[in-house]
Amino acid sequence: MKSSFYSLKINLGLLFSGLIVMFSGLLIQINYHMVNHGGTDINKAVWSLSRTEWSMIHKISIIIFSIFMAYHIILHWQWFKAVISKKLISKNKLIIMLSFVFILVAITGYIPWLVSLICGDNTIREAFVEIHDKIALILIGILILHISKKLKWFKAFLKKRIPNY
Repeated sequence: MKSSFYSLKINLGLLFSGLIVMFSGLLIQINYHMVNHGGTDINKAVWSLSRTEWSMIHKISIIIFSIFMAYHIILHWQWFKAVISKKLISKNKLIIMLSFVFILVAITGYIPWLVSLICGDNTIREAFVEIHDKIALILIGILILHISKKLKWFKAFLKKRIPNY
């Protein structure tokens, strides 16, 4: 029972921080990255926040999301080992694909931060941001599928704990 409450907390943390990551990332991508090629003012405010402020929200939520994701992976580590050792990958394609795409998005998202800190080469940084943006769109689709499949677990959890649910 303690483990399922811990799992619920991790899953809710992932859901809420993930929604903020997705929303802020899409907002930045649509309002600043895509339109910037046409000479649009990147200093314009969206919902009273500047690009810099949206970027800060995105970065902070990424860090929080990454922490929750690390706990989520630790929580399910035995499952990952069992899937690999028992060769059950074909039965778990969605989660394996989600894991792989998440890792790609994380790597291509963290590299621009490192590039800015280490050498500041804006061309390299922007190239990784563009790759990150495109792969993140794929990740959003896979996450929506994953979350929709996990709603059954959430409903079953609530049904066990809340009378007349």
